[in-house]
Amino acid sequence: MSETILIGKTSKKWFFSALLASFILLGGVFFTLGINGVVYAAGVGGIGKFNVSFTEMTGTGFKLYGDLYGDPSKNSQAHVKPVFDNDIQNAKITDLVISKNVDIPILGKYTVKISAGNKGTPVEIKGLIQKAALVQGDAVFTKMDISENYVEANDPEAVKKGFTQGASTVTIKNGNIETHYLFQEMVTLPGLKVEFVKN
Repeated sequence: MSETILIGKTSKKWFFSALLASFILLGGVFFTLGINGVVYAAGVGGIGKFNVSFTEMTGTGFKLYGDLYGDPSKNSQAHVKPVFDNDIQNAKITDLVISKNVDIPILGKYTVKISAGNKGTPVEIKGLIQKAALVQGDAVFTKMDISENYVEANDPEAVKKGFTQGASTVTIKNGNIETHYLFQEMVTLPGLKVEFVKN
């Protein structure tokens, strides 16, 4: 009796596309199961750049400083991107939409959209941190301070210390943020909706 051994190869493109779609779907299930709308210590990162938009955000305890997103130890621009870290102690957001364009094999191009805070009750966040490549909107700060500090150029952490901005309160209207990473210590998501939109 002879045995036949088959050796195959897995397509990385199909595998990682299916894995990404599965994680996005799993995230949607977790958000949907959390129907009470409260999530603790939620972080989103490692999926590439995504978009956060809103009609209005008000926050207290605002800090902004430069940072690097990626792995600076590889000493290559391909592995590191300059970003702004937005750190807000408490935030309220009206008409929040988090979206990411994805290409799903066989099905084509979709936008994964998570929306909340659009039925009169704003999203409430404690401990918000974003690593943003772009921040746009009409902003108002109170008790704002800006400082520039001397740093050593060969220190990868220098980008965090060279320029800092802080404010007691911040209000941003018609906000649009392109971010690589998003973390909330606690978030309440009234009117939560998770959907795939065909492009």
